[in-house]
Amino acid sequence: ANGDATAIAREADPTAALREPEQAEGTPSLAADGGLRLKANGKRLLEPGYHEVYPYRSSDERIVPDVEVGETLSLSGRRTDAKETQPPRRYGQSRLIEEMEKRGVGTKATRHRTLEKLYDRGYIESDPPRPTRLAESVVEAAETFADHVVSEEMTAQLERDMQAIAAGEKGYDEVTEASRELLERVFDELTESREAIGDQLQTSLKADKTLGPCPECGSDLLVRQARGGSYFVGCDGYPSCEFTLPLPSTGKPLLLDETCEEHDLHHVKMLAGRKTFVHGCPRCKADEADEADDEVIGACPECGEGTASPRDGDGETADGGGELAIKQLRSGSRLVGCTRYPDCDYSLPLPRRGEIEVTDESCEEHGLPHLRIHSGDEPWELGCPICNYREFQARQEGSELETVEGIGEKTAEKLQGAGIDGVEALKSADPDELADAVDGVGPDTVRDWQASAD
Repeated sequence: ANGDATAIAREADPTAALREPEQAEGTPSLAADGGLRLKANGKRLLEPGYHEVYPYRSSDERIVPDVEVGETLSLSGRRTDAKETQPPRRYGQSRLIEEMEKRGVGTKATRHRTLEKLYDRGYIESDPPRPTRLAESVVEAAETFADHVVSEEMTAQLERDMQAIAAGEKGYDEVTEASRELLERVFDELTESREAIGDQLQTSLKADKTLGPCPECGSDLLVRQARGGSYFVGCDGYPSCEFTLPLPSTGKPLLLDETCEEHDLHHVKMLAGRKTFVHGCPRCKADEADEADDEVIGACPECGEGTASPRDGDGETADGGGELAIKQLRSGSRLVGCTRYPDCDYSLPLPRRGEIEVTDESCEEHGLPHLRIHSGDEPWELGCPICNYREFQARQEGSELETVEGIGEKTAEKLQGAGIDGVEALKSADPDELADAVDGVGPDTVRDWQASAD
């Protein structure tokens, strides 16, 4: 509405853009009332300029009215605001590196690698970096049992000693002997407290993976990793309690501070590079999937009416006539899958986020309706789910060709146009025939590609 009013105002008086800018001063006005000093923040208008014909202003812009010294003002209202002191903003990676340099920790060549190692070893997460519970526990244990380890002065002194060796101010043997004595003392302190440190770190590792209480037995629900590498939520009371919840197959789970009001479980974020996303409460996602109704969109191409049984290959219609339906899984994923699952496991992937609209337009080849995904400002025309997945596979095969040394994106497109849709097809192609079919490519180049692909 405000944008419409602004457009109307500009249209009504186009000379506003040609007027002089306004002139104002930002000195606050001061007043006294019963011993209290009151301050009015804003600006006092000296010359209206273009605002003479264009009265609209930003909602947070304050204009202080003209007042005279000694003038008595009436109180029109009062409001009490309760505010809390906010913590300082977290350091970003560049700010951390600057701070390390200021304190003499590391060198220009090692500071970036230090941050990378902290990420790789699970001591920090997210960006800006945040310490994990494991990192906090390691620091607490070191401060308790061997405070030299976490002393920035120790690290800085070692750096100064190495620089002194390079400058010829100290001898190598002198510095290494002093460092050896220091480290031996630290190791002795850590060895004496090995059991206490182990217990503390074990507790911290468990806390880093604890989502909240199990709804069946009250034990802790933990993030666990299956043998195949996938993650899931399992009860700490296993095998007495076998309660589990699925997690998305993409990414590594990170527990957020935010918790679910209904289930008292931490929300989960899946770290997957550029595709990182917030999964939310795993139990809510599972409940939503259990309650969701599958929307049938057409016949299954493998076991639907009129198709041969993919299991028997006898040319007869599959029992039951499977149908394709839009399904939401308990892990939060969505797909188009056969209603005869698990007897028929035909499926096609769908985007995780966005509202799925089944349109009236149908695919001539497969008889399935086109799908539209509403996410963001502009909807995404996904189209026929089968055609869409075929296009995705073609793009993947094209990128596979680009893994061969000497083949870029444009060359891969040319090869695809000549019927070479993957590395195996390239390796089995006749070099002379392929060279004739692809402009700008000779037989020797094809042979080099084939040798590189082996």
